[in-house]
Amino acid sequence: MLPAVDNCKREIEVEIPWEDVHRESNRIVASFRHQARVPGFRRGKAPDAVVRSHYQKEIRQEIIEQLIPKFFHEKTEEKNYNIVGKPHFHDLEMKDSEPMTFRAEFEVMPEFELGEYHRLQVPYSEPEVSDERVESELNALRERNASFVNIDPRPLEDGDVAVLTLSSDQIPEGPSIQQEDTTVTLADEGTLPEFTENLRGQKPGDTVDFKVNYPEEFGNQELAGKTVSFHATIKGIRKKELPDLDDDFAAELGDFQNLEEVRANLSEQIEDAMRQAAMNTAKTKLLDQIIKAHDFPLPHSMVENQIMRRLEGRLGTLQRQGVDIRNLDIDWKKVGDEEREPAQRDVKGGLILEQIASVESLKALPEEIDTQVEAYATQNKLALETARKKLAESGALDQLQSQLSRDKALNFVFDEAEKVEEEEKTDSKHSD
Repeated sequence: MLPAVDNCKREIEVEIPWEDVHRESNRIVASFRHQARVPGFRRGKAPDAVVRSHYQKEIRQEIIEQLIPKFFHEKTEEKNYNIVGKPHFHDLEMKDSEPMTFRAEFEVMPEFELGEYHRLQVPYSEPEVSDERVESELNALRERNASFVNIDPRPLEDGDVAVLTLSSDQIPEGPSIQQEDTTVTLADEGTLPEFTENLRGQKPGDTVDFKVNYPEEFGNQELAGKTVSFHATIKGIRKKELPDLDDDFAAELGDFQNLEEVRANLSEQIEDAMRQAAMNTAKTKLLDQIIKAHDFPLPHSMVENQIMRRLEGRLGTLQRQGVDIRNLDIDWKKVGDEEREPAQRDVKGGLILEQIASVESLKALPEEIDTQVEAYATQNKLALETARKKLAESGALDQLQSQLSRDKALNFVFDEAEKVEEEEKTDSKHSD
């Protein structure tokens, strides 16, 4: 059960002595006097009283901006508040010869007692790689290394690769399609049925007109959910030829002496991937156990920030898929509401893991941070120090350190957990 997000708020009243207000006022007036242009006076020669009168609003605003954060910080430091997010200041009173007063609303990190996280029980079993799975991956390697050869003209059959000139009319709310020498594999898993049905039996030189109903979940958003009319000219036929499963094929794949070495390498890769997947599943279940065992309020600002990060993640995924997000008709408020509960889980789990990391002295090592910074620099084509500075200025470096500590805390919980055998093997879907 996720907690209400409303019990981390605090409100305090702060008083700034008149002496401090007056001193800051004099400093700001002197600064204005040196820089400001006052009608009837040379720069820097206007009397203080004239400067105060001419720049009254600006001086008052400068006093507020300088003193309120300073005295708010001192007051909250005095009370040892662990503040989250930005404070909201209100009810400001500022009069001559009197203390300045204001009220501040802000959120603090929740305080909670860390529950049990040692020796938790979780379903987990070491992966067992079946021979069938290895052979499946080996055949997939053959498919990826297949060659395509032109064959003499004849009617297209399932499994053939049709070489086409493909064009379409204007797509509703999208461009037209004009493609030369595009290929379509008939009856392939990734081929829409309308292509297979309308191209089957056609010969090189034939033309055919047909419509394709693209499903709503189609990867290309410009085509998803739309019906498109195509005109296709068959230019040729190619046939896929798979390499023989022999030692020559093994040598082509890399530094392998024979096919058995390829199989051993594949088995190891599959096992590593299965183990990582099983560990991730177990860690998720462990974190769910820990979250359910703790009940404490969450700062509203942390939840809102996490919702924004999740939405930005969604947008990033769409952009990487080539989607123009400016053309998306999405109810972001609805999507944000859908992300609220997952965001609360993220925040709550993160706070618990951070406390575990603190108790167990699990910190990110400098070399671990360096590895992440180097990866960021490479990905964004930046010099290493430029990348580090950019991450530090945006606060991402601190977030990176915290995430590494949280990861270590969850790994610690997993390592200490009591693993129980699952009823089904993780590789069962690949076995008879």
